[in-house]
Amino acid sequence: MEEADKKLIKKALEGDNRSFDSLITAYRGRIISVCLKYMRNREEALDMAQEVFCAAYKSLKSFKFEAKFSTWLYRIAVNLCINRLDALKRRKYFATESISGEGSPGSRVVEIRDKRRPADEELEAAEVRDIIKKEATGFREPDRSIIIMRDLEGLEYEEISEVLKIPLGSIKSKLSRARERLKTRLCRRIGERDEM
Repeated sequence: MEEADKKLIKKALEGDNRSFDSLITAYRGRIISVCLKYMRNREEALDMAQEVFCAAYKSLKSFKFEAKFSTWLYRIAVNLCINRLDALKRRKYFATESISGEGSPGSRVVEIRDKRRPADEELEAAEVRDIIKKEATGFREPDRSIIIMRDLEGLEYEEISEVLKIPLGSIKSKLSRARERLKTRLCRRIGERDEM
């Protein structure tokens, strides 16, 4: 764990709210990103991120300084998102997206282009990420979480193992099988598109 996070957590535990605000600022973008990949609706993702930080604040006393703070937050985010999706399914809720793909009209996502890559490669990579997000929603847990955390969020295998409480070897084998299913779905989708 980074020393700066440790200091902020200790100060927050002593009642310094500004320290916890600093932690929120440091991790807000990553947590919103994870929630967005699960919820596929910007407003829901923002609500979930807020719930994640509220839950983290309430249970900060239970944080053990053995794991990284980011891993602990990811675990809270994944659990809350999965629980929320289950609750929404029970209520027969289906996420809808606007034409822009991000929830409400007028909302937009700003992506910063990697200038080292040509624009057409960057566009293609963004399209592939969008397809992966859509296809991964059809996967069962924990496969969906593993795909999201590894292929979309870029987490290391060890961190995914800690977040999901699944042995490292199982993470790798589940990811391999999930990627094969994803590849099959993507090939089928490309074949259908080419037939049109």
